[in-house]
Amino acid sequence: MTHGKNNKSIQAFLYASDRERIVTTVIRMGEMAADALQNAVNALFNHDAILAQKVIFNDDFIDRLEEAVDQECLGSIAMRSPGKEELCFVFGVLKIITDLERIGDQAVNIAEKALKIRSATAFPKKDRILSMLDTVLSMFRHALEAFRTGDREAASALWKQDDVVDEIYAQCYEEFIDSAIAGAAGNHEEVERGAVELWAARHLERAGDHVINIAERVYFMVEGKYFPSREEREKNRKTDDRTNR
Repeated sequence: MTHGKNNKSIQAFLYASDRERIVTTVIRMGEMAADALQNAVNALFNHDAILAQKVIFNDDFIDRLEEAVDQECLGSIAMRSPGKEELCFVFGVLKIITDLERIGDQAVNIAEKALKIRSATAFPKKDRILSMLDTVLSMFRHALEAFRTGDREAASALWKQDDVVDEIYAQCYEEFIDSAIAGAAGNHEEVERGAVELWAARHLERAGDHVINIAERVYFMVEGKYFPSREEREKNRKTDDRTNR
């Protein structure tokens, strides 16, 4: 009987060790992806080719961290006999690192566009897109912290901020369409500039979607079930509003 308890204690210690190592690497990967996103947007608006190239170069490190976490997770499953909680954690992490890698890809896409802009173009929507970037990065930081602490409430609250990102992108899109129609008579430079701004906004909007995916994975890791749908969340919010009146 004592032998069985000792085995369980050893197993719990090994899982804790695995988990701590995996969490540390995922957080590092997330921080690198966040830096890449910020640097890519700054490279675009500041016409900084060196910074853009750094974003592209550093993407390999993000990919390597994804591979390292992937191996850690598979090794943890192979070496242990995981229960439901450990499996939820591992499966959640495997999906989170995919979203982190794709956020890095969004940064690379913006950086590559920055390298193609030759003249010192002024961007009218710069402040709005920077505001969009700040919102996405804030969401990102909260998602990573929710992952580190296993805070499902913090994770489920992030979808509200995603609405802000979607609204800014929708405004940029509508204004681009209006300017493109107005510029059809010959102001091609303005249309091209608007296309670049829309490109950046689109990739930030996609990055925001990946952050929400991360929040959903955190919820799954803690609860062992999927994140409530947008319709369910909206229904719950209205119920809470009526209850609090």
